[in-house]
Amino acid sequence: MASSKLLKERIESIQDTMKITNAMYLISSSKLRKARQNYQNVLPYFTRMRDTISRVVPHLPDEPEHPFFHERDLENPKRAYIVLTADKGMAGAYNQNLLKFLREHADQNDRFYVIGQVGYRALFRKDPRLVEDFHYGATAPTLQRARDITVDAIDDFKSGKLDEIYIVYTKIQNALTSEPVMERLLPLDRAHLTPAPKGLGDPRGEVEMFPDAWTVFEQTAPIYMHGMIFGAMTESFCAEQSARMTAMDSATKSAKDMIHDLELEYNRSRQGSITQEITEIIGGAAAVQNNE
Repeated sequence: MASSKLLKERIESIQDTMKITNAMYLISSSKLRKARQNYQNVLPYFTRMRDTISRVVPHLPDEPEHPFFHERDLENPKRAYIVLTADKGMAGAYNQNLLKFLREHADQNDRFYVIGQVGYRALFRKDPRLVEDFHYGATAPTLQRARDITVDAIDDFKSGKLDEIYIVYTKIQNALTSEPVMERLLPLDRAHLTPAPKGLGDPRGEVEMFPDAWTVFEQTAPIYMHGMIFGAMTESFCAEQSARMTAMDSATKSAKDMIHDLELEYNRSRQGSITQEITEIIGGAAAVQNNE
């Protein structure tokens, strides 16, 4: 059994750690509220953007095939994955689940464009598929950052460096659970964009596009794609804060349980010391009386 002094030091150390985990829980809770509010504020705009492009696509002629729709017929297409991880750890299995999901779906010839310092450090010098000159943070996602990433992806796709581009991020399923998902960014899927948006009527109805449908599509498609990236970045940030809240709450509860067990052990040790002292005093007194 450990000494009372050592047990007391361990209790004080766990109490200090519990203060940190509780503070991190409160900080993550505050960040989560702000992130959700931000996501809810921008969601209507990007929903309307999707509805708009869904009205434009049915008016596009089948020929010539636009590069954004062109699926290159290659045996080994050059794929790229834009991976959204966190800038900080202590979020449970949030980053580990995402990287595991990525490795399960990627091939040896693919390339990883990682957003977030945790994912970048996990792959740096360990996975040759990581594009090391691609540096973007995951904290406080902004629309401008999403635009920059979209421009880089479109340029590489148009130049032929990449044949397919996917975005891998963590999607919130409900208030308590989230899971990694993968969506294709390029090439676009006509079938995915064709269905009529709710409340907008017939997508093939009379819509005037100036100067023509291709020009309107050229202007709309990049906005739609950086909307997809920004939405994924915002949702991933929400999922990260939710995961960190859950992890810190579990850590705080575990610390309380450990303190409770250590306090019981401390009380037993202290009681044992007191009992031993009393026994020694009684034994000493008895020895004195016998000598007399």
